[in-house]
Amino acid sequence: MTDTGWRPHALIVEDEEGLLEILEVNFASAGYQVTSAADGVAAWRAFDTGHPDLLVLDLNLPKMTGFRLLELVRSESSLPVLILTAYDFAEAEEIARYRPDAFLTKPFEVTDIIATADGLIGRRQERKNAGPPR
Repeated sequence: MTDTGWRPHALIVEDEEGLLEILEVNFASAGYQVTSAADGVAAWRAFDTGHPDLLVLDLNLPKMTGFRLLELVRSESSLPVLILTAYDFAEAEEIARYRPDAFLTKPFEVTDIIATADGLIGRRQERKNAGPPR
């Protein structure tokens, strides 16, 4: 967090209720403003109206897959995306096609996800502060 009071806004999309609650609590404790969604359609609406700084995204979602949601997000934004997945390494190539900024496989340590998210937000802020490339 900075002296300006800016808190990064994370949109967390996870359909497992218990895991979603854990992520919400830990991101809020780490200083994030948190919006959450349990399915792809609700997540798309939250993205469209909430303008988050980071998308934390499960891929296996009801109503709209995480793959489709990521495709839509990428068509409109360069928002940092952190994928949380139970997919194994063999499917990593398919995940990479959608250009996530990072991905962690389940199960994961909460400290790892917060550290990864902080890194993605920090890099995004550095790019904003640096201005256009020369």
